Amino acid sequence: MAKKPSYADALRILGHDDSTVLDLAEKLVDGGLGAAGVPDPFGMRGEIVSKGRELLATVRERITGVSRWDRTQRIDAAERILAAVSLLEALDETDLADSDISEEAIGHFTEQILGHDTDGRVPLATSAERPSPVFDSKSWAHLFHSSWGLGELGPTILDLARQRYQESYRQLAADVPEFGIWVNLTEHGRTRDELTTGLSELEELLTRLSPRHRAQQHVQQLHTLYRQQLWRPVLSSTDAPDHLTLPTLEQAYINPRARAASAGRQFRPASESWWAKATPHEDVQTLLVQCLTQIWCATQPIVILGHPGAGKSKLTEMLAARLPADDFLAVRVELRGVSADAPVHTQIEQAVSHQLHRDVAWRDLVESAPGAQPVVILDGFDELLQASGVNRSDYLEQVQRFQEDQAALGHPVAVVVTSRTVVADRIRFPLGCALIRLEPFGDDQIAHMLDIWGEANADALAARGLRPLSADTALRYRELAEQPLLLLMLLLYDADGNALEAAAGALSRSELYERMLAMFARREVVKHHPHLPQRDTDAAVERELNRLEVAAMAMFSRGRQSVTATELERDLAALLPEPEQPANRPTGTGFHGALSEAHQVLGRFFFVHESRAHLDVQDSGVYEFLHATFAEYLVARMVVAALGELADDRRHAARRRFTAPLDDGLLYALTSFATLAGRAAVVEFTAEILHRHFDEVPNARDEYRDLLIALVHDAPYPAPARSFTGYEPWRADILTRQASYTANLVTLLVCVCEQLELAQLFPDQDAPWRAWRRMANQWRSLSNEAWHGLVDTVRSRHLDFWDGAGNSHIERERGDPVNVGECVGFELSDDLTTRAAITNPYDITVPFDGPTSKLLRSTALRDNGTAARVFLLLGPYLRHVSTDLLTLYSDRDEPGSAWSELHDVLELRLTSPAHDGTDRVRRYGRLLDSRHLGRLELLALRQAVDDLDTAAPGELVGPLGALLLTVEEYLGHLESVVPGPALSREHVAPVLERLRRHLTVPEHIEFLLDEHDDAEAHEHTRPGDVAPRRPAPEAGSDRSGYVRDHPRSPGTSRAGTSQDRGVPSNSADVRRPHRREYGGPGTSTGGA
Repeated sequence: MAKKPSYADALRILGHDDSTVLDLAEKLVDGGLGAAGVPDPFGMRGEIVSKGRELLATVRERITGVSRWDRTQRIDAAERILAAVSLLEALDETDLADSDISEEAIGHFTEQILGHDTDGRVPLATSAERPSPVFDSKSWAHLFHSSWGLGELGPTILDLARQRYQESYRQLAADVPEFGIWVNLTEHGRTRDELTTGLSELEELLTRLSPRHRAQQHVQQLHTLYRQQLWRPVLSSTDAPDHLTLPTLEQAYINPRARAASAGRQFRPASESWWAKATPHEDVQTLLVQCLTQIWCATQPIVILGHPGAGKSKLTEMLAARLPADDFLAVRVELRGVSADAPVHTQIEQAVSHQLHRDVAWRDLVESAPGAQPVVILDGFDELLQASGVNRSDYLEQVQRFQEDQAALGHPVAVVVTSRTVVADRIRFPLGCALIRLEPFGDDQIAHMLDIWGEANADALAARGLRPLSADTALRYRELAEQPLLLLMLLLYDADGNALEAAAGALSRSELYERMLAMFARREVVKHHPHLPQRDTDAAVERELNRLEVAAMAMFSRGRQSVTATELERDLAALLPEPEQPANRPTGTGFHGALSEAHQVLGRFFFVHESRAHLDVQDSGVYEFLHATFAEYLVARMVVAALGELADDRRHAARRRFTAPLDDGLLYALTSFATLAGRAAVVEFTAEILHRHFDEVPNARDEYRDLLIALVHDAPYPAPARSFTGYEPWRADILTRQASYTANLVTLLVCVCEQLELAQLFPDQDAPWRAWRRMANQWRSLSNEAWHGLVDTVRSRHLDFWDGAGNSHIERERGDPVNVGECVGFELSDDLTTRAAITNPYDITVPFDGPTSKLLRSTALRDNGTAARVFLLLGPYLRHVSTDLLTLYSDRDEPGSAWSELHDVLELRLTSPAHDGTDRVRRYGRLLDSRHLGRLELLALRQAVDDLDTAAPGELVGPLGALLLTVEEYLGHLESVVPGPALSREHVAPVLERLRRHLTVPEHIEFLLDEHDDAEAHEHTRPGDVAPRRPAPEAGSDRSGYVRDHPRSPGTSRAGTSQDRGVPSNSADVRRPHRREYGGPGTSTGGA
């Protein structure tokens, strides 16, 4: 990394034409305070402050009429001088004379300020009300911590410095507009609530800051090319019907909102939960100006992330068009069109040569534009990762090295890189580089886009008796409307006869996707073959949809959201082997020659994204749908269609005298490589399509059920006559395919039936549960994603085993609270001739969310007797203490280790108080780390009393003394008692009274009993109040939600609690939101 300027460097940069300033800078560099000729640090500070203030007073003149980069450097120097001057002035304002700080310490601190190699970067703005001073950066914080001798005055000095800095910063913002932009102090001539389009404000802001050098030939030519994009339609004209008017990019580009962050050591840029904590920005324009006018833009790439369809490429087009040519040299590089494995400068040269139709070396281009700040925009880094197969995970580090080399050569360059968020975990980010993620559209942005569309097409729609799409209608389909490109897809669809507006209420998701995809497929068919008869057109449309289904299945079966052209062509040959019909092939191939089969399937649909990377030997393509739900719907459509065709075959075969065995080859091929339950949306779509069919053909439900049961019976046996054996998206062994197939058959069964008894599924078995257990154990051998998906899709209920023989059935999971007996009751009947003297598990219910529920449902699905018996024996804990058995929390006192509530309770209860007293106290501290008294805390207090009673009150020393301090600290911070029958006064008071004789502050007892009485009175007025659930695992964690972290923070307020809503009052858990999941290895429950 390049050395960051010190105070002396800043003096030289801003005061380059002032000899006295340069002399002072040289003296500071040569020998510090002594060499400067001022042995007295107080006098030294006076001279430095006065020179600094002189430079700041003339900063406007010093940054006017210079190049963009010189201006950026001088503004950065001014900011550094302001920071150092503010610190030195704070020293003068502090009463050092009355302190014990020596002159040596003051001199040492002053020299640190002047020579500190600080990170002077002003952070991206987080507030519109106050600047973000550099004193908040880590480098300045380190300076204060490393300074010896300042004692308690250190924080005072820092506060004063921050105050002086903020005051001066605001004053200087009038002379240095960048200062105001960096911290959102300027309103830019509009209200903050006003939505803008076309990135025009970015251009206005940068033009206002521009020294306005005349652009040279190459710069002007590139700028003209990029500028033309503003006036072109927002979509290709081939994507819209002739009767519609597509707004221009300038008109229709709604400036997106964004979130900003920087790359750290433990950041997770592919995680939604991580981004939820990042700083939001209402308008990406100001954010980009902040980035491009700060000095660090020449040493670190600016990375823009977003989902498919979020508008990343359009943003780069707008940025290239809007950067003022007089001040910036913008070069936009589509990475799909350059050599994937070439160095960065070669990729830039290839793009420029293609755009200008002549060979142009990068260095010649930069040197032909003196005074212009180069900004290279590398669009589509994810395409290099996906399409090329070349390992370029270090690409951003190569970009940073390119920037460092260019800065060393005197050509500092800013680089913007775009990529999809989902591949961000495959990228190595330089530490500290700026990250910007484009946010989905909000309701106001969606409405604004509809207004723009309506204004452009109002007359054309009215002429056809139609009206523009309303915001209320569009918001019914928010998952599509919040992505700009998919919103345009909705608009195009509705413009065909007001398809959305005319629908009675909201269409189901499956209906919407079916109609939209069919409409776009029909347009493609009619576009290329307008004179086909209706019947042939309908067949060709279905054929187009079939091919899209194959593409979606190719992604799904491989466990990805993309597929390469080679893979897709192989799958098409296996699943659609018949000769191509003329109606499905577009006429003409363009100047590139014959179109590949994959490109014919997907290349002409704008809701499919093609990633291309140019290699030395070939072009490689990767396809994905702009929204994953398109593929998920098409997978469900294809599977249900295959099932329907098989039902037709079975029905027809029943009428024949002689029939061959039923050929389930297509269904087996489609459903034996991946589980439908691995994608919740696929199951939802499958159920919707089936139910819509059953509404139209009521008898079909029983027919499908009988067929699926027959397929489950036949699944374990060889089927040598199966068709479609050539379909093999990946090499899977027989056992894996068998497990996936039966798992999918059962998933289809629960979508077809309300519920199905195991005896119905295996009518020929004396013990149906044995056949079920054998099959379910095969499922557990699948991936964790597949298994946990099944657990969240299929609920197995074991009913009435407490009172009798009982029965078991399966049904689709609906997220209801989980009854323990229904999950483990089957174990009560096995090898038991008498009723076990245990807690009735049918009296215990646990919340649906959480690892206990997951493991219970997993136990029920597998009929796992061992796990069931463990749960039966833990019934008293589940009923009387907590329904949380399995969560692990990280131990704040021992980093890297974890603990569980159940384990600590058992250790405390079952071991002697004399055993390992230190560890015992630590367990109490963890269990009592709460501001509320719930069942778990009451149990810990009861055990603590037992321990304390082993010694006389005056003899509590060592571990017992530490235990008493832990208990008193807990009681002193207690805020409430969780209401409920198990925490009534008759249960709580005896424990507290036993504690009274040990406490040094017995008043805690009186306060707690008073609070308890108030809580009970409140409970009587609000019967049925239950405690809120513990927080669910955050997005991106293991699906089992097994582990949580527990950083204790004494003195911070905990959330209020009551009993668990939706769970009987006998299972009162207390929310402990301050506990954080343990993130160590091996955190999956794995299922029972």
